[in-house]
Amino acid sequence: DNIAHDLRSPLSRLRNRLEVTLLEPRDGEEYRQALLHGIEDADSLIKTFNALLSIAQAEAGNHRSEWMPVDLNQLVRDLAELYEPSAEESRQHIELIEASPAHITGSRDLLAQAIGNLLENAIKHTPVDGTIRIELVSLEEAIELKVSDTGPGIPETEREHVLERFVRLQNSRNTPGNGLGLSLVRAVAILHHAQLQLGDAQPGLIVSLRFPRTDNKYTTGS
Repeated sequence: DNIAHDLRSPLSRLRNRLEVTLLEPRDGEEYRQALLHGIEDADSLIKTFNALLSIAQAEAGNHRSEWMPVDLNQLVRDLAELYEPSAEESRQHIELIEASPAHITGSRDLLAQAIGNLLENAIKHTPVDGTIRIELVSLEEAIELKVSDTGPGIPETEREHVLERFVRLQNSRNTPGNGLGLSLVRAVAILHHAQLQLGDAQPGLIVSLRFPRTDNKYTTGS
């Protein structure tokens, strides 16, 4: 019911936009702009459906057969390089602190999606000249991944709420997104037996994922 309700609005907006365009003759540029807006609406819907599919697959454990050793140092290094241009556009700095060793067993694709969502959120909410920090900490029985920013953060009373699907806080209403990013992070954390925690970076938000070290019970096919 919640999914149907939240997808009805963008679908209705797409249909109404196309219907209005057809009400009267227009020149070629107006038709072109209408088509471009329609593609943007469709892309947003596809992104939402893909996020829902990833969440459903993570919750069902469908990626277990694809599990393999994952070097979190290499993964966050690749992701930091991927998101660096977006950060630079907003005059933000990505700071990376690695740990050695930092190996776990899991789905590299889902882990990349989850960490990528955290970086996207951090870039979206960090002000100009702000810093986004990715830190790996090697503990005795776990590897802890922390992503923090220098944005407005999330009030303590809302931190559990934002992990639910389609939830967007008031200060995020005017930014792109579908409210599914942190829901996917939570689903991936549960699948990998990781502890997920949202905290205060003073200023900003810090998200911590504590993964158990590689263990036989999490090997492929189990």
